[in-house]
Amino acid sequence: MNIPTLTFTNEDGRYVTLIRCVSFSLLRDRYQPYSVLQAVFRYPYDMGLPQYVRFSLGSLTLHEGFAEHTRIEMRKGDRCLILQSKSYSAALVQNQLAPGMYWDVTLDSLMTVYRLPHMTYERISEPVNYVLVKDHTPMWDAVTAFSYKRSGDFPYVRLPNLLCVTPQSGSGAVQIPADSVTLRQTRSDCAGIISRIDMADIDGTPGAFTLTNPEADARGIVRVRQIPFDRQYLYAPPDALRFRISCGNRRIRSERIVYLGYCGEDLEDRISCGDFSARVSRILITGRDGTVKTEDTCYFDDFCNRSGE
Repeated sequence: MNIPTLTFTNEDGRYVTLIRCVSFSLLRDRYQPYSVLQAVFRYPYDMGLPQYVRFSLGSLTLHEGFAEHTRIEMRKGDRCLILQSKSYSAALVQNQLAPGMYWDVTLDSLMTVYRLPHMTYERISEPVNYVLVKDHTPMWDAVTAFSYKRSGDFPYVRLPNLLCVTPQSGSGAVQIPADSVTLRQTRSDCAGIISRIDMADIDGTPGAFTLTNPEADARGIVRVRQIPFDRQYLYAPPDALRFRISCGNRRIRSERIVYLGYCGEDLEDRISCGDFSARVSRILITGRDGTVKTEDTCYFDDFCNRSGE
């Protein structure tokens, strides 16, 4: 049974468990390094405001994080706790590394600069030669640079707060029952697409490096960007252009399946439903009046469900 449960510690350090859920939504996205939980639970008496938050469906823990916004209010005679929480992996966008050049960088060297409670990460031993950290940029940017320079990939976070920089490779698929599906949808998002990037060289000569995007050409989209030389890719300048083109192409095509219930899939797990099979890139789970619904979206772009994989 997919019964929603909210467990938290209050200001006094006491554990509180709530099971009378009015509604909830839990969003996780391949390109967002944290999950966002919004929930309303009946709160029979005031046991304080949440600090640490854990949300579960049945025996599966789907979210662990801190309480970002909370309030207690009366609704039709019921005391309710209204909560918004981000997972602990939000620390990746809420912390900044000191600017400068970091040499012989491993994921471990990036992730141990600060103590980030409740977070884990892949143990990747091989380093990249360097990562450039610019002023006022979050840790997530440094992790992204590491991942792209290492293997051309984009990082992501799996349950509950596991940072990954390599694609999932298992061939087994989570089966979505066809009779539970309420919607199948094909979508396209071209809002961020870039048609061409011109980059200056290290001496400042404009347009010394240039790259066009065939996805934009095919759609008649003209969005040209002029950028200075990117020292993040000092030894491989074309990578600076390829990375930006690929980021603009994120979510360019997607397939969405909406079904009743939740089958336990995680980001980058392969799902299968009838004749469709792909790795899931966005998961939105919602619940109201005892009914749970899941929206699985599979992106097809330069980082997700790439052709040939």
